[in-house]
Amino acid sequence: MTILESFSAFGVRSKSTSVLPVDTKNAVVYTRVSTKEQSDKNLSLSFQRNTIEEYAIRSGITVLEYFGGTYESAKTDGRKEFMRMLEFIKKNKGKISHLLVYTLDRFSRTGGAAIKIAQDLREKHGISVFAVTQPTDTSNPSGVLHQNMQLLFSEFDNQLRRQRAIAGMREKIKQGIWIAKPPQGYDIIRRNGERLIVVNEVGKKIRKAFQWKAQGMKNEEIILKLRAMGVPMYKQQLTKLFKKPFYCGIISHSMLEGKVIESKHEKLISPELFLKVNNINSKSFGYGVPHKKEDKNIPLKVFIKCDDCSEPFTGYIVKAKKIYYYKCRTIGCKCNKNADKMHSLFENLLQQYTIKTEAIPPLQYQLEYLYHEQNKEAVEQEKTLKSSLNEAQKNIDSIEESYFIKKEMSRETYDKLFSKYQAEKANILKQLENYKGDTSNLENYIVNALTLSSKLPVLWTSSPVGIKEKLQKLVFPGGIYYNKQNGAFRTEKVNSIFAAIAVLSANTGENEKGTNHCSNDLSPQADRTGLEPATSAVTGQHSNQLNYRSKKLNFIYIKPPFF
Repeated sequence: MTILESFSAFGVRSKSTSVLPVDTKNAVVYTRVSTKEQSDKNLSLSFQRNTIEEYAIRSGITVLEYFGGTYESAKTDGRKEFMRMLEFIKKNKGKISHLLVYTLDRFSRTGGAAIKIAQDLREKHGISVFAVTQPTDTSNPSGVLHQNMQLLFSEFDNQLRRQRAIAGMREKIKQGIWIAKPPQGYDIIRRNGERLIVVNEVGKKIRKAFQWKAQGMKNEEIILKLRAMGVPMYKQQLTKLFKKPFYCGIISHSMLEGKVIESKHEKLISPELFLKVNNINSKSFGYGVPHKKEDKNIPLKVFIKCDDCSEPFTGYIVKAKKIYYYKCRTIGCKCNKNADKMHSLFENLLQQYTIKTEAIPPLQYQLEYLYHEQNKEAVEQEKTLKSSLNEAQKNIDSIEESYFIKKEMSRETYDKLFSKYQAEKANILKQLENYKGDTSNLENYIVNALTLSSKLPVLWTSSPVGIKEKLQKLVFPGGIYYNKQNGAFRTEKVNSIFAAIAVLSANTGENEKGTNHCSNDLSPQADRTGLEPATSAVTGQHSNQLNYRSKKLNFIYIKPPFF
């Protein structure tokens, strides 16, 4: 033994990352397409897999596992199937020799990042990334260079495609064609091969939200109304919705670099309504509705509108004098009013719908009688419809017995009759929806309304701002208008129950002999004018002489916390 042989135990060998025998070849397979259209038209997943499997058989390679097989973009290496494959490779270190793909761009289009992944697979795991249609031997520097160039060209090709796609998208947007997914309330349909963006049923309900907002309704109330109509909504979502000019046919997109253009899609609302909701004019920059906290000093803000321009009033404080004012939002309108004086006027208006406590029992009798008299026809119609509904159901039961049990009827006859009777039943049920009403607690509803009416001004004055606002809208659902020339209010709509109370209580005074006329003078007849809603305004000095359309009296549900 030579002296050098004695030192052989101290020799350093190169670290081998593979424990595979030289003649063993195991692989994982990765296939992918970027889009469904790509899968259907040219490079299908099954075609990629078949080509790879044929190569593996010819080369004596055993496939251990398949990955991909779905639509995954190669713009990033955060793809789910791609990451699952890398995890599998890490867990089976030393058992895999190849990662087989159809082409290198199926592996990745991230350029430098793809090169780094391929290098880690080679050096840390002993795995060669091999494209079966682009065979390259990466066991030598020349082959690695060739593969790296292919990966870089894949990234370059991806960038060129992206550039062309963005240019095409920008051109379409400039033409007024929205190329992205439309916002809530719209559907994409195809008609005669043309892509159209149209308003759907949810959109029709969102249109109402814009209208409500323009009328001064608060976001919280709009959200509740939308939810009641089956449209899930939350505050931040509604705020963003109101700021989208898309709804009025205007496109705003980052590709337009701050410009806006008219779109070709169906408008949900008019541009004027959108601008009104956002409280801006055509020269304003940006969009948005400031939402300030409730202020106990100006509870009539938004609820009162200007009689000249119909704009809601806002409120402000003169800090030097510590005095609050209401003013019209329209620039140049010059309709300002001291808040205390405005509140006094409103209390006088509420006084018109206020009754004395001792008048509650006779008015209760009159309102109950009036309700039943005016709804006689409806009750009879409801009975008739329910009878017809029972008859339709009997017909359905009869033909089902003849067909399913007695076997006396052919399938054709059964289908024809079933469709007929089912249609009749559906039509009756639809008509019955108009007669749904809860009269079981009619007495409680009326008593609550009368009790509330007996203390309207006091209750409004002493309540916190939240209750004040609810009370205002309860009595005057459409808000009220202030006329600066007359210094008085008018209202286009009064809640039917309070309108009825105002009319009935006007005749409850005593005659010269001290006899109360309530029982005699107020006996309502079927031909008496209806009481919902008030259509002529309360003008001048808050006149009590109101005219009412001939409609049925609809009682509202009046419950605490108003008492």
